[in-house]
Amino acid sequence: MSTFTQKLNPITGNFEWILQNEDYDYHQEVARSSYADMLHDTERNKKYEAALKVAIDYLHQKGQKANVLDIGTGTGLLSMLAARHGADSIVACEGCSKRSTDLTVGENDDDDMRIRANILVTEVFDTELIGEGALNTFKKAHEELLEKDCIVIPHSAVMYAQIVEGPLVQNWNNLKNVYNEDGELLLKIPPKVKECPGDVAVHDIQLSQLPVEFIKTIVSPRVVFHFDFSGKTPFLYDRENVQTIKVERDGVAQAVFMWWDLVMDINNEITLSCAPYWAHPDYNKNNKDIPWRDHWMQAVYYLPKDIKVTKHEQIHLISCHDEFSVWFNIKKDLESISEEDYIRPFCYCNLHSTYPRTRIGQLNDGVRSKKYVALLEKYITKESVVLILSHGFHHGLVAAKLGAKKVVCVEPSLLSRSFMKSIVAHNDLDTVEVIESVSDLHELGNGLKFNIVFGEPHYGTSIVPWDNFRLMYLLKPFKDFCDDNIQVFPKGGIIKGMAVEFRDLHKIRAPLTECEGFKMGPFDELIEMSSSISDENVEAQPLWEYPCRALSQPVAIAKVGLEKHDINDVCTTGNFNLEG
Repeated sequence: MSTFTQKLNPITGNFEWILQNEDYDYHQEVARSSYADMLHDTERNKKYEAALKVAIDYLHQKGQKANVLDIGTGTGLLSMLAARHGADSIVACEGCSKRSTDLTVGENDDDDMRIRANILVTEVFDTELIGEGALNTFKKAHEELLEKDCIVIPHSAVMYAQIVEGPLVQNWNNLKNVYNEDGELLLKIPPKVKECPGDVAVHDIQLSQLPVEFIKTIVSPRVVFHFDFSGKTPFLYDRENVQTIKVERDGVAQAVFMWWDLVMDINNEITLSCAPYWAHPDYNKNNKDIPWRDHWMQAVYYLPKDIKVTKHEQIHLISCHDEFSVWFNIKKDLESISEEDYIRPFCYCNLHSTYPRTRIGQLNDGVRSKKYVALLEKYITKESVVLILSHGFHHGLVAAKLGAKKVVCVEPSLLSRSFMKSIVAHNDLDTVEVIESVSDLHELGNGLKFNIVFGEPHYGTSIVPWDNFRLMYLLKPFKDFCDDNIQVFPKGGIIKGMAVEFRDLHKIRAPLTECEGFKMGPFDELIEMSSSISDENVEAQPLWEYPCRALSQPVAIAKVGLEKHDINDVCTTGNFNLEG
């Protein structure tokens, strides 16, 4: 049986109805999962296995049976490892069919477990440690599914925080003013946007890949939370704490880096660390090969305000978490800390809730910004009537500052329109109109003729990078409002391709074949089948289909010009080089 599903067409930005298999959503979920990446994590697998062996041997030496409960079993790897080392019974639970919080213990036919388990093994963690609901999972398991004197794998977790100054990192959160090449201020960002603390949602990142010259440590890594999963202590976690710490160097406290370690066994001898290389227990100058993971990275949290500090000064780090999220704050005066300083940050400026952090960083790219401004300075005159066809491209508003007669910015998204309007109002740009679609042009008066179209290759509905190269398609509905001598910028683009070899990244999609001695053929076949089904008709209008070639240097594989006579055609281009 088939069903109609809505699918975003990245070229038009519209949703279209496509006939799909009734299990399409299921297959899409399976195909896009990163389970394989996690199972490729050899260190993770081996440390879970080592902890299981310790637990099972310990119980057997005491003359007890080892009854294992595996929560979030996935492929069943941890259950099979438990069986390998002599577990007497194993119950494996996977959320696709039944969540562990719904399991029951008893002698009735409809009960899931006959007896409580005395070993719990689970991997319900994300980059933020608790984002998948780990705290409630452990709590419910201890209350209803586990013996009082049980062994839990992992045994506990430790969360670390490092306070840093990092302009590169801050570029992903705070939007900058726009200047030209001579340093002249052209566009001011409203205080509401500049002072917004941003979104508390975790910004997961490979911290080891950040250039060290762009990071200044204000306070070295320190433990901020300890989570005891063993059940030996009351199952209550400190949701907040304040630590008084000494600043290590002059600077500006802007962000907090966070990661965590798992203590796997009851002897506290097996540790699995997610630290970046500079804080990793296994790192040294002779051994830089620490485990790489895409399923567990590190996290960046942005402080509500930049805090200027001096060496040896005492500051107070406020660390907070709820059931799923973590956040931080810093105060200089302990006596001034109030209830508000513990409140979870939220975005009130529409920037952080509208655009991903990579987009904010892109808008803050000074080199990129100055090229756009230089292009506008060259072509904008008092007779310019400008149409901006990009999402959240506030640089285009500089055209009004440079004296353009009229600037019309098309923003289909309500939140994006609100953000752009806030910049227009703050800079008193009375020649700018921010509209939703071409239908709104009729309200702006008869005789409106655009003679310049400006579009940055970025659209919020894009899926793959080249989906951003659709300026001419978007321009087509506006052709009746375009002057015969219209100029379109950018004028062309190039897509370049280069063959590369990844040491680790390929694991996200690489077949498993075998994992810790277990054949994983059925799992690989499931992923392959689901990928085939979910990818069918994924691209309603494929943009590029090129055979792979081995390349040692970037090579242009497509080049398209955008000229005025192309307006009636649907054209797509590649990585734009602005012509000026």
